[in-house]
Amino acid sequence: MNMSSIGAVHERHVRGARGIACALLISLVGCARGTVARGAFEQTYLVAEHNWAFRSHFPQADRLLYAFDYGHAILYQTLLTRPDAAARLEGPEFTFITQRLLRHPPTVPLDEATVGPEYVQLIPEVVQMFGWAHMLHRQLYDVWAAWGLTDMQRDSAAARVIAYYRSRRDLAFSARPKSMALMEGQPYSLAFRRQDPKFNGLLWSYHWFQLALYDALITGRTEHQLQAGVDSVTARFFAMLDDAPACALQLAVSWQGQAAIAAAEVPTGGVAHATLDLIDPAQGDQLTLSEDTGSGAPAVAIHDDDIVDNPY
Repeated sequence: MNMSSIGAVHERHVRGARGIACALLISLVGCARGTVARGAFEQTYLVAEHNWAFRSHFPQADRLLYAFDYGHAILYQTLLTRPDAAARLEGPEFTFITQRLLRHPPTVPLDEATVGPEYVQLIPEVVQMFGWAHMLHRQLYDVWAAWGLTDMQRDSAAARVIAYYRSRRDLAFSARPKSMALMEGQPYSLAFRRQDPKFNGLLWSYHWFQLALYDALITGRTEHQLQAGVDSVTARFFAMLDDAPACALQLAVSWQGQAAIAAAEVPTGGVAHATLDLIDPAQGDQLTLSEDTGSGAPAVAIHDDDIVDNPY
């Protein structure tokens, strides 16, 4: 897949109301955190011997993660810039992603600014928060995918990765668990799910896959166990993909079970991943309602350790 074909799937027509909503989001997040990410130097993976182990051992699953990045970026770009967002997402975008992109995922990470230029420019802090969390999860995958580590070595490596993630207080999600109310109990909640049920189901398939990988990699020890676990998760993902959007409710319920397992096994990493998965559809809900003026609420909430409601 070349970048010109990706660029052809969206147009750049910024809607004024949604642009204002994004500007409000930026200001609210900035006020909540004090010093925001803009102007800070970018950080990459923590240097470690296990880096890229997941990519090396499980290339098919790794490539799916790159395709997921496209799905998230094009979602926000479309909601921000297309007056026909619902028709676009439920029609050609859904078809392109499910029938082409996920079947033949990219071999390298995609540049979000190419897929969603307005999205990246209008909500840069949110983009960096998401990117920093994705880096955490992929380094944890690397730790558990490395052959031959003892349980003690695994735990020590995971602790170092999590400490590195938490060192960026301006970007790291709260380590305190959040309930489904973050996604379903807000004035704007469920707007995206109702408007774009097929694409919503697609997002939940992404979320399920990534948390199911936690379970497969954490419980596997030998090379054979790890390979069998990842292969099983990948096969089930494609079975769900074939049944979307009918499997959306099943995915949401299954996701809660996977989130509980991940949070129990790796509290900070699991909770951060679960929170990211909750904020993702909430962001879609906000952008679906162009008149919404509370666009910073979820981003503020996930940085506030005093907001606690344990869903497990």
